[in-house]
Amino acid sequence: MKWLRLRIHFPSFYSYRIPAYSSQYALALPLIAPSTIKLALVATAIRMSGKVSEGKRIFEYVKDAKVGIKLPKVIVMNSVFIKRLKKKKDQPGFQPSFGVREYVHFGGDVEVYLEFSKIGIPKELITYAQSIRYLGTSDSIVYVKSVRWMDKEPTDVVFLSELSKIPEGAIIYPVKDFAKKVTFEQINPYSPKKAGKLYETKYYPVLLSKRPKEGKNWKLFVLS
Repeated sequence: MKWLRLRIHFPSFYSYRIPAYSSQYALALPLIAPSTIKLALVATAIRMSGKVSEGKRIFEYVKDAKVGIKLPKVIVMNSVFIKRLKKKKDQPGFQPSFGVREYVHFGGDVEVYLEFSKIGIPKELITYAQSIRYLGTSDSIVYVKSVRWMDKEPTDVVFLSELSKIPEGAIIYPVKDFAKKVTFEQINPYSPKKAGKLYETKYYPVLLSKRPKEGKNWKLFVLS
């Protein structure tokens, strides 16, 4: 059993919508979902190698990886009212629209841990992890400060939990992870083979040390 640790820095805001929430009222996850980091590794492998087959090779190793996160002690979330263009229904062109988008500002680096039980892990995985430039949408820019292998299971890390096992008082965030039988063709946007279940909804518990502070369009979380 080996763990790959990524220490990630966000130079600006991060925004990744909570699964199943409307794009018109897009509340953000204050953490990195398992599917997000896995897809970033696959996309980076394709970008750096210029080969879709390389992305498929990396996908086969990361799809079943157990993912843990270590968040900074302070997280701030801002809600922004935005004007945008929305595609017209049943006709060409766009029309003006409004919505709310939430953005996250981390008070420090975020650590992501991926557990691998398979043997023969590609040595290029570290290079791809170091070269991730964004997570989710391209406006959520990141800089990966360091990547290294660990032989011991990390401590003080938040892992996915079943709803029945989440600690009392924790804030529960639903996230997406790959379904057990998902294939590369299903997650490849250029592949016609989309049938079947791509993701499973899982849950991250986040424990706070005190009640969040709130303003008109912001919230401040202090983690325990």
